[in-house]
Amino acid sequence: MALSPAERKRRQREREKREAEAKRHHGGDSAADLYLTPFSDWSERTGALDDLFQYTSMAGFELPPFDDERDPEEFVIDREAFGNVDLFGDAKGALGRAEATIGLLIDATLLLAEAVNRYKREELRSRLSELEQPGTMDRSAAIREAVRLSKMLDQLDKHVRRDLPQWKITEV
Repeated sequence: MALSPAERKRRQREREKREAEAKRHHGGDSAADLYLTPFSDWSERTGALDDLFQYTSMAGFELPPFDDERDPEEFVIDREAFGNVDLFGDAKGALGRAEATIGLLIDATLLLAEAVNRYKREELRSRLSELEQPGTMDRSAAIREAVRLSKMLDQLDKHVRRDLPQWKITEV
């Protein structure tokens, strides 16, 4: 049976989304042959990543250093857990490792934000349902609290936007 134009477009968008996600994880870019100074040398000389390591330490984890040109594959913890999947494609050296790390941190941040959001929603909904129980507090106070909790839930419906500088060069 032939696909409708809407179904073809939906499948195309899904395919493009999967490809974009795969590229984000793979790092590397089309101008890599133009970079003469290794990223590891540049980052050591400029100290450009010092703040990054401070922030990750505050969060309680360490990123692999970018002080050499090893590929991202060499830093994967428990590589066997991922099977024979090509995790990083053409990501090579410290620059490819940095680009792949950016994509992975974005995905990890999204997953953590979704989990925190879901937790807060469940807790706020539980507090709302408790207010519906008779005798928990006087009616006017319960209404004020329900309005306050509803506003919190409304706030959790919104998305936060952080602008990032472009870090990858694709085919031009």
